[in-house]
Amino acid sequence: MPARLHFTLATPVDANAIFDLVYKDPQPFLKSATLSDVQDWIANGSCWIVRDIGGAGIIGACNIRVPETNRYDEPEPAEFGGIFIHSEYRVRGISDALGVLALASYFWDNDPESPNPIPIISHVHVQNPDPLGLLARLGFVFDKNVPVPRGTPGFEHMPVDENGQLWGKEFRWPPEGRIHLFREMAKLLATQQIDKYGVCIVPALAMVEPELERLATHLEGLQTQQ
Repeated sequence: MPARLHFTLATPVDANAIFDLVYKDPQPFLKSATLSDVQDWIANGSCWIVRDIGGAGIIGACNIRVPETNRYDEPEPAEFGGIFIHSEYRVRGISDALGVLALASYFWDNDPESPNPIPIISHVHVQNPDPLGLLARLGFVFDKNVPVPRGTPGFEHMPVDENGQLWGKEFRWPPEGRIHLFREMAKLLATQQIDKYGVCIVPALAMVEPELERLATHLEGLQTQQ
């Protein structure tokens, strides 16, 4: 089947289309962002998209905020910013595949053989159940509820509790989750089909099935040594 959906890193020419798809019309549980924010994510190599080359253009986007690091301080966690898919394409496989590509690319580029990678977390509004199934399938586990400081940019439009406090659920990624993740990424590269769509996955540089399996096996070995 010819590839119709292309999963890949976003490029600068995609910024306006991503902004129009995800952020132009505010969503009650989605942190707001500007076109400049989207352009920064693309420049940092931390925004992935799904493109329907049959005519609809960009139909999904995902970003991961990667913290700056130095040799003196413990790094802040990276943050999985969630996934937005056009309403006509919300079959389970597309959002799952985009999440696997983004997370596998992040861990691939950030010391993939380490037993203790830079942590990654994700946040969901306490009143929003929609992303919970996807986060669980991707490997995130619930950690705790966290308050969002009043006045934090991007959250002004979100529902608050009776005391005016905004709360989010914080999810964390267990390091051993990379074993399953790398094998799911290898499966995506091999299968080239999701639901009724032929797909083309453009992975991170040098990301190939044998190396993904080698990494998964290496991480399994580390786990048995603990």
